[in-house]
Amino acid sequence: MIKRIHWAWSIFIASFITVFTYFSIRMSYSILMPEMIVGLKITKTQAGAIASSFFISYTLFSPLLGYLVDRVSARKLLVLFSFILGGGTLLMGKPVSPLQACLFFAIVGVGSSAMWTPVMTIVQRWFGVRRRGMILGSLSISWAIGYGIMGLVLPPLVARYGWRTCWLILSSLAFSLAPINWTLVRTKPQDLNLRPWGEDSSLPSVNHSAESEGVIRYKELLKIYNLWMVGISYFLIALTAYVIIIFIVTYGNMELGFTYIQSAKLAGAIAISSIAGALFIPILSDSIGRKRCLIFINSSLATSIILILCAGSHWTLLFATVCIFGFFYAAVWPMYAAAAADFFPREATGSVLGFWTIFYGIALILAPTLSGYIADLMGTFTYSFLMAAAAGGLSTFFLLGIKVSGNIYREKGD
Repeated sequence: MIKRIHWAWSIFIASFITVFTYFSIRMSYSILMPEMIVGLKITKTQAGAIASSFFISYTLFSPLLGYLVDRVSARKLLVLFSFILGGGTLLMGKPVSPLQACLFFAIVGVGSSAMWTPVMTIVQRWFGVRRRGMILGSLSISWAIGYGIMGLVLPPLVARYGWRTCWLILSSLAFSLAPINWTLVRTKPQDLNLRPWGEDSSLPSVNHSAESEGVIRYKELLKIYNLWMVGISYFLIALTAYVIIIFIVTYGNMELGFTYIQSAKLAGAIAISSIAGALFIPILSDSIGRKRCLIFINSSLATSIILILCAGSHWTLLFATVCIFGFFYAAVWPMYAAAAADFFPREATGSVLGFWTIFYGIALILAPTLSGYIADLMGTFTYSFLMAAAAGGLSTFFLLGIKVSGNIYREKGD
C-alpha cells in the first residue's frame, strides 16, 4: 500500500513558491535601481528613499500580520495580501516621480508583510522541532533562486523592453500566489487531524492549538530578556546586510565602472552562494545550536564586507568576496526564525517574529536612505560599506548575552 504524502509537504511547496516570488519582487528593485536612477533622473539618496518606503510599510504591517497569524486563518491572509502585493508591483512600472515611486513601493511593502512572518510561522507548525533547521534552510533557497534568476533575466529584459515592463512581468508572479496558497495552505496540522511531520509520535504533541494552550500576550513577551537582545542584534545585522544587498549592483556599475549587465552578475553571485549557506548552516545549527551559529554568521558577514572593499575593481576578487557575503547572508534569516521557535512558546512564534520585524524594519528603513546619502555626500560607497561592517560586528555582542540553557520556554519533548 502506497503511503500517503504528509500535507506538510504541500505547505512547504506553497511556502517555497511564496518566498521565491516575494523575494524576486523585493530584490528586483536593487537590480533595476541603476536604470531607474537614470530613467527617473534621481539621486542615490532618492533611490534609497524609494527602498525605504517599502520597508516603512513592511515594518508597520509585519507586527500586525504576526499577531493575526496566531489568531486567524493564515490561508486567507496569504491570499488577500497576494493581491495587494500584485497591485503594488504593477504600479511600480508607472511612476514619473520619486514620490510616486515611494508610494507604489510602499504598497508592495504592505503586500510583502504577509510573505515572511506568517509563512515562517505556518511552516514551523507543520514540521517537528528536529526538522526545523533543515526545513527553514531549504525554504531559504527559494529567495536565492529568485534573486539569482532576476539577476540573469532582468538586464536583458531591461535592454529590450525597459525597466517598466519588468515590473509588469513581476506583478503577474505576485497575483499567481493567491490561487496557489488557497489550494495548498492549511493553517495548522489540527485542521486535518494530523501531527507535524517529523515529530516523534511517542511524545505528546507540541503543536497544541491556541485554544487549548492559551495565547501568549505581548505584555508577557516584553518582559523576556532574550526578546530584546535578539531584537537589537537583528536590527544591526539587517542594517549590515541590506546596505550591500540594495547597492551592490549600483556600486559595481556606477562606482567601479563595470557594465550594467556585468554588475547585475554580482546579485547572481550572492544568490548562487546563498544556496550553499542556506542549506549547510541551518542544518549544522540543529546539532551545535542557534546561538553559536548566529554569532559565527554575523561576524563572518561583517568580515566579508571588508573583503569586498579590499577587492576594489578587481573583478575576480570582487566576485569571490561577494560570494562569501552571500554564503553567510542566506543563513541569517532562517536562523533568527528558528531562534523564535526555540527560545519561546510555539504558539507565540508569529508574535515574536512580528515583534522582531520592528527592529528589522527600522534597520531596513535606515539602510537605503542613510547609505545612499553617505554615498552622495562622500562621493563613494566606501564609508557606507564600512558602517555596515561595523554594525555586523556589533550585532554579535548582543547575542553573547542570550540565555539558552534552562530557558523556561523549552517545550516538552523537544
